[in-house]
Amino acid sequence: MTNAMLELTDSLVMDYYFVSLEVKEGQLFLYSLNNYCKPISKTIELTQIDGLHIEDSGGLGYICFDFDNDHYHFVDYGNHILSFFKTILFPITLHQ
Repeated sequence: MTNAMLELTDSLVMDYYFVSLEVKEGQLFLYSLNNYCKPISKTIELTQIDGLHIEDSGGLGYICFDFDNDHYHFVDYGNHILSFFKTILFPITLHQ
């Protein structure tokens, strides 16, 4: 499990959330980080992610993708979110 800031764009608006991320059985679970932030609870099927884009330049990286008509954007502010996503989205053979 890891924590991150999520910029989520849905059909209505773009909004920001502080979330905990957990992966189980091919699904990514997003939960509100604590009760002081906006509530969110989403389940993402990893095999149904579209438009995956990862960039790491100048020490600041990000990953974004689409799922179920929503656009997810995570920025790596030193919390190693890129490593987290690379580990769950790509086979281990790509890291060797």
